[in-house]
Amino acid sequence: MNEKILLDRFDETRVNIHRQMLSVVSHDLKTPLATIIGSLEVHARMEEKLSPEKKKLLLNSALMEAYRLDNFITNILDMAKFEGAIVEAKVERCDLKTLLSDSLTRLGPRREKGDISLRATQTNVTVHTDPMLLGRAAGLLLENALRHAGKNPIIIVEYGIEGEKAFIRIHDNGEGIPLGQEKAIFSKYTRLGKSDQQNAGTGLGLNICSEIMKLLLGQVHGENHSDGGAIFTLEFPVK
Repeated sequence: MNEKILLDRFDETRVNIHRQMLSVVSHDLKTPLATIIGSLEVHARMEEKLSPEKKKLLLNSALMEAYRLDNFITNILDMAKFEGAIVEAKVERCDLKTLLSDSLTRLGPRREKGDISLRATQTNVTVHTDPMLLGRAAGLLLENALRHAGKNPIIIVEYGIEGEKAFIRIHDNGEGIPLGQEKAIFSKYTRLGKSDQQNAGTGLGLNICSEIMKLLLGQVHGENHSDGGAIFTLEFPVK
């Protein structure tokens, strides 16, 4: 096969990937925006005729979709920062319980969609890392768990220190990771299965999480639990 044919095929593949990326991003930005506009439009036009319960439902729907839209845009901006190599880790002493509590708070009303519990393997789990970046990575895994754990998410967040490494494990009660796709899920714009298509998301979250852990000299990996659901683990140096 000559060089020209190889180049043509490379260009065609690149164009197809670019089109797919634009399709995914545009769909996932427009979907929550359409819900926000629709909910607020109904509220504005029929405010006097709506019951208090219906008004609350419409406003809550708009708020939830606004959070989703903000999350999508944040992920896209974060990915651009990582691709531009302009993110640096700022290491400081931090308590993992406080860090994870802050990550839960930043979920806003999305936290109410599931039962999330924190479990420490020991008291006073203190590490030296970048709390903003690690908190962001943990938050992305929590968002992923809430999105894929079904109608009644039960999420257990275990954290502690093993040897010279600290860990955060997030176990959900969803359908788990498709066999053989444990590494693919950390690639950009990867979506697996019908349920992933139904739950809008750019597919950037786990990729950003992976990039963050590289900066923190750690790693993230996912696997299926023997009792069902998926477990995502962040591992990073204590010091």
